[in-house]
Amino acid sequence: MMSHPTIRRTLVVAATAVLGATALVTAPAVSAAPMTAEKPAALVVSGDMAVAPGVHLLRIEAIGARTADGKTMGTYRATVLDGMNPTPIQVRGPITCLYTAGNTASLIYPITATTPDVLPAAARGAAAVQITVRKGVSGAPSHVGIMGPMATSSFDGCRPAMTPFVFDGMIGIK
Repeated sequence: MMSHPTIRRTLVVAATAVLGATALVTAPAVSAAPMTAEKPAALVVSGDMAVAPGVHLLRIEAIGARTADGKTMGTYRATVLDGMNPTPIQVRGPITCLYTAGNTASLIYPITATTPDVLPAAARGAAAVQITVRKGVSGAPSHVGIMGPMATSSFDGCRPAMTPFVFDGMIGIK
């Protein structure tokens, strides 16, 4: 039987591997271009990133908004899944950049908290993740992509990135 610290370390390593592998698959070779115009926007996302039928890796929950003066606010939480079941591993952070256009939205969130709490205080906010969602049209499935985690300073705006994975859930874009 494994001890609690060994189990915890194993879960953290597994979550890091999942997020790192996802980043390698979805990260483009260049940084995203900056947004050109600010306009009010809102986004609500709740659902799972699926890599195959019945194989879901992340449960994504995001609520964000951008005001006419460009102020972005909101929260993001991702729970690592084991097939379709949630694990106790989560990453969380505030939404600091939001892009919306038609059926596509993208957000950036710096990682400020994890469960289990393994993020040193000095590292809170140092790495960020970009999430891009595309709402399916005419019966097509919705899609999601993840870029990162990488240094928060490496993001230049939050224009959409690739969305190679099926998204099983709800996407609301305004």
